[in-house]
Amino acid sequence: MCKILIFGGTTEGRQLCEECIRNNIPAYVSVTTEYGAGLLDKNACVTILTGRKNATEISYFIKENTIELVIDATHPYAVEATENIKKACAECGAEYVRVKRKSEYDDYGLYFENVQSAAEYLGNTDGKILFTTGSKELAVFSSIKDFSNRCSARVLPAEGIVSQCTQLGIKPENIIAQKGPFTKEQNVEHIKKYGADFLVTKESGRNGGFEEKAAAAKECGTKLVVISRLEENGISASQAVKILLEMYKKIFIVGTGMDGTLTLTREGEDAVKNADLLIGAERMMKPFESLNKPCLCEYKSETIAEYIRNSDCEKIAVLMSGDCGFYSGAQKLLSLLSNMDTEVICGISSPVYFCSKIKIPWQNMHFSSLHGRNANAARLVSRYEKSFFLLGGDMTVSQLCRRLCEYGLENVTVYVGENLSYDNERIFSGSAKELTGLHTDKLCVAVVINPQYEKNIRIGIDDSEFIRDKVPMTKSEVRCAVISKLEIGRDDVCWDIGCGSGSVSVEMAMQCENGTVYAVDKNETAVRLTEQNSRRFSCDNIQIIESDASHAAETLPVPDCIFIGGSGGELEKIINLAYNKNSSVKLVVTAVSLETLTDCMAIFEKIGLTAEITQIAVTRTKKIGSHTMLSAENPVYIVKWKIQ
Repeated sequence: MCKILIFGGTTEGRQLCEECIRNNIPAYVSVTTEYGAGLLDKNACVTILTGRKNATEISYFIKENTIELVIDATHPYAVEATENIKKACAECGAEYVRVKRKSEYDDYGLYFENVQSAAEYLGNTDGKILFTTGSKELAVFSSIKDFSNRCSARVLPAEGIVSQCTQLGIKPENIIAQKGPFTKEQNVEHIKKYGADFLVTKESGRNGGFEEKAAAAKECGTKLVVISRLEENGISASQAVKILLEMYKKIFIVGTGMDGTLTLTREGEDAVKNADLLIGAERMMKPFESLNKPCLCEYKSETIAEYIRNSDCEKIAVLMSGDCGFYSGAQKLLSLLSNMDTEVICGISSPVYFCSKIKIPWQNMHFSSLHGRNANAARLVSRYEKSFFLLGGDMTVSQLCRRLCEYGLENVTVYVGENLSYDNERIFSGSAKELTGLHTDKLCVAVVINPQYEKNIRIGIDDSEFIRDKVPMTKSEVRCAVISKLEIGRDDVCWDIGCGSGSVSVEMAMQCENGTVYAVDKNETAVRLTEQNSRRFSCDNIQIIESDASHAAETLPVPDCIFIGGSGGELEKIINLAYNKNSSVKLVVTAVSLETLTDCMAIFEKIGLTAEITQIAVTRTKKIGSHTMLSAENPVYIVKWKIQ
């Protein structure tokens, strides 16, 4: 469908028409006269329109033909035509682009949008300046350093104007009071007479003598400082051509499967064969060398997007390993090419390929990448029966297996796929313990099977399951209420301040399987117990810090959830630090004394927060002889920071 309307009748308009024909880009080209139409090449993809059109007629045509882009390449002095085109585009919401007629001096002059920006530039330079802009703007330039000694001005020979120049500080001998127009030779004479290093002029067009001034400046080696007319601002014809090509440029993002040939889909194969340019990492490109196509070996999305925008190729295939929807660079590239015509072609991903090789269904598998990432491998293996890990980064297969063993998962079954679909493909299996010494290439994947996976996310784990010492521990019932009130998300960053035995840290870690828990305590025994319990419950997403709570809180990452079970007398400082890092943080404090509760409420009130207070009094049964007695625990206050 034709989405482009070009208003031509000029050299630039004809150039755009020719580019549309050359690249088979459908477009409407509007010219005023039959003579102008006769100058254009005829082609099926270009429809020529003739006759003048007012704003209403242009607007109707844009709406009727669903035009998306309007390029105004009319003559610079066809002011009425430009105004009509702009008005119609604004009314219809079509993109308007003005093509500015190129001057032979465009690349020579320094162009500024207004007098202020030109004055700012000149203020940071040295050398003499000749102003040919008239008298009105001289006041703005008078702020330039050493204005009186550096500057001369050419103005109209009127007494009031000459007087104005001298009042601004221009010496009488540096004032040229003459009426133009001036020839190139006269401009050269003035430049040389006043030793001008800079010639300042408006972009006044042919009638204003711009070309004569520009030619003189170029001949004398004087820098041309040009104040552009806003109505003349626009882009060059070559830049407009790039916009046309981008609109009809087709970008295929192709998932090549494992090796790019055996596992490439038929649709992907057609896209690669029909492409004018192939882009991808060197490993992706190698299987297609025999096609002898222009190639760019690159994997960085920003570089690829920039290259595509500047390329003249009509069909481009960007090759991605595996499938574009599985830990691929495709998502980032798509965001960078959001205004272009892109199509994603799926490939065969490594989980699909590998699971077919080991004859294990993958529909209920959990997928993670350890390729340049620090996923919580042990926690995920504990949580899910089947886990897939994409390796190839810093963590090798042997390191993965050693971590699983460290966190009590030495008996899980691990399947390893190395160099999948290549000639040197290898597949191994064994327990995590058996594969701790395995050496493989970086291109690896792993599937871990854990029949003893957690069937549910545990809350309020029985106290007896934790390794205990003389360090205080938040009891099961209180812990259950705390975790419930924190509403921890899977990806959250959590702080456990005064972690004690680590019981709350463990339950936090079970909730945020993709996040991290920072467990802080200054007691060496508490730190040791928390580490032991994190391994007992396979929580490798707990980072343990032996430190004063307030000192640690200064450097910890921004939290989503915080539990404070012990503050070492620094409760106010910790809460203030947390609030400053994230004013929406979910925070819960426990207090066993009325003094701590009072302090906590005062701190909340001081910051301007609302406290939601719950008291829990737990009574458990205890067998004494043949009787079952009730044994009460100390009541605990749970204070939640309630966000309004």
